[in-house]
Amino acid sequence: MDNNETTIARIRDELAICYEHIGRKAPESLPIIAASLQEAIKFSSPEHVHEIFKRAKDIESIPTQKTLKECYRNYSEEVLKYRDSGKGMASIEYRDPCEAWLPKSDVIKRINLNEAIKNYCIACGGNSYANLCSARVRGKEAYEAFTRGIKDILRNLYTKYWRKCPIANGYPYNAKLNLGLMPPSVDDFREMFAMENAGHV
Repeated sequence: MDNNETTIARIRDELAICYEHIGRKAPESLPIIAASLQEAIKFSSPEHVHEIFKRAKDIESIPTQKTLKECYRNYSEEVLKYRDSGKGMASIEYRDPCEAWLPKSDVIKRINLNEAIKNYCIACGGNSYANLCSARVRGKEAYEAFTRGIKDILRNLYTKYWRKCPIANGYPYNAKLNLGLMPPSVDDFREMFAMENAGHV
């Protein structure tokens, strides 16, 4: 099996998992859908398929081609363009000094926010993440209601601690912060909690 066939198989498997998560049977046309998605998006490897689906499922239970494309573009901006392409880092041009951390696309900003909310809930422990998943299953209104208070907490944490995260290394010191920024990891949030509890600002 060549790399493209392996990638299509991975897309099919990821889609099947999406259907299972919402309790629906995957359609028999799944291999055709997977091949169509690969033709449209051109995932570069099976590993990238998993990363893109992981992000896309924070937006839609069964991601559409449009959402997968946006997530792939975001992943390319965050990760792939920094890998050595044989041309060296000098080939990377920045029009906006904040773009690596704060994408222009509203869809990608929303992806970042949803990822931050998820990581925050996991870092909180207890039933927080389970409650988030439950709210998502109940629909958009329930999700918005559940996350409204979390967004306020995130704004406070970002203002105090986001620049101290490893992901913020190189972010312009005078640039504004907002919830569309590259999200902190679970461990980053736990560090924030520790600093908050210790009274550090």
